[in-house]
Amino acid sequence: MSGRVMSMLPRSAALLAAGLLLAACAPATLPLRPGNAVTEAAQARRAQMLARLPVWLASGRIGVSDGSHGGSGGFDWSQDGASIDFTLRAPITGRSFRLTSGPDGACLSGLKPQPVCAFDAAGLLRAELGWELPLAELRDWVLGVAAAGSPAQMAYGPDGLPAQLTQDGWVVQYRSWHAQARPVALPALIVAQRKPYSVRLYVEQWRFPGQPAVAASTAPR
Repeated sequence: MSGRVMSMLPRSAALLAAGLLLAACAPATLPLRPGNAVTEAAQARRAQMLARLPVWLASGRIGVSDGSHGGSGGFDWSQDGASIDFTLRAPITGRSFRLTSGPDGACLSGLKPQPVCAFDAAGLLRAELGWELPLAELRDWVLGVAAAGSPAQMAYGPDGLPAQLTQDGWVVQYRSWHAQARPVALPALIVAQRKPYSVRLYVEQWRFPGQPAVAASTAPR
C-alpha cells in the first residue's frame, strides 16, 4: 500500500497491519495433491454452480503489501456479475474508501475530496493506492475457482478442496475453508502472492441471495 494510504492509519494500526502482512508472507506448508478424476469432477461442479450465482457479498479482513509498504483493514465486497462494490475500512480511525467498478468504468471515493474515476479499475488502484491487484481474476479466485482466459494449475488438499491455484504468475493458497457452506464449500482464508506483491483475504461471512449467510466460527490460522 502506498504511503498515501498508510497515512490514514495511526501507529498502532500500522503495527497491526504489519503483523497481518508478515503472516500473509510467511511460508505455509500445505499438503498439496495433484488433481485426479474425482477432485477435478467435484471442482467442475463447484465452478458450474458458482457460475449460476453471479450475485454475492463477502465481508472480512484484508491485508495488502508491495514488499515494502502495506496496510490492512476490514472489507465489504459486493459482486453482481461484472460489477464490483468494494469498501475498505481502516482500523482504529474508521476511515474508509470505496471502489465501484462495472462495464462503464471505475470510481474510487474516500481518499480525495472528489471521487477519482477511470476506465480500468486495476489501473485506478495502481495509480491512486500503489496496489497491484488482479481484480478481474481475483473475482474468481476468491471463490476458489480459476479465472477464464488463461492456463491454470490447481492442486488439492486431503479434503479434496482446492489448496493452491497457480495462474497468470500468481500463486493463490486456500489455507482454510467454510467446508459446510451451502450451496458449495467456500474459501475462508486466501493468500495470493506474486513477488513482491501479496494479498491476504480472510472472509468472515459469505452471503448469496436466497441462501443462509455463511459465517466463520473461528479466527484464521
